[in-house]
Amino acid sequence: MKKANLELIRARYDAVNAHDLDRFQECYASAVVWRDPAVVRPVKGPVAVRNRLQTWIEAVPNLKWTLDELFGEGDRLCAQFTFTGSHRGVLNDGRGNDLAASRRSIRIRGVGVYVVEAGKIVDSTVYFDLGAFRAAPSTQ
Repeated sequence: MKKANLELIRARYDAVNAHDLDRFQECYASAVVWRDPAVVRPVKGPVAVRNRLQTWIEAVPNLKWTLDELFGEGDRLCAQFTFTGSHRGVLNDGRGNDLAASRRSIRIRGVGVYVVEAGKIVDSTVYFDLGAFRAAPSTQ
């Protein structure tokens, strides 16, 4: 089972990088709970998770999440990744602040912690620093 769970997480990152919202949403269970630094309360359900990715794609149209390391035990997995792209659109920081497009290249290291049940992600917590998005807008 562990190998299938690892493959699910790899497929999730492949879907992110392809900007394939349908494939991304299919990785998540109907009862999924998602947490990240840009949301005040957990996001619940696969449609809401899909909307999170859509928000990121709108703010960073060329976003890529490179999977640097993936490991786990059974149904609990951890992925270390690098988020790259150009901040081209407004991003809400989850606390009511709209972070204007800085036009800067973004490179952020992050960690995703996932719980998988019956071949779907049921819990997703992503840790990263939004500081790169809070940089002053470029005058370019």
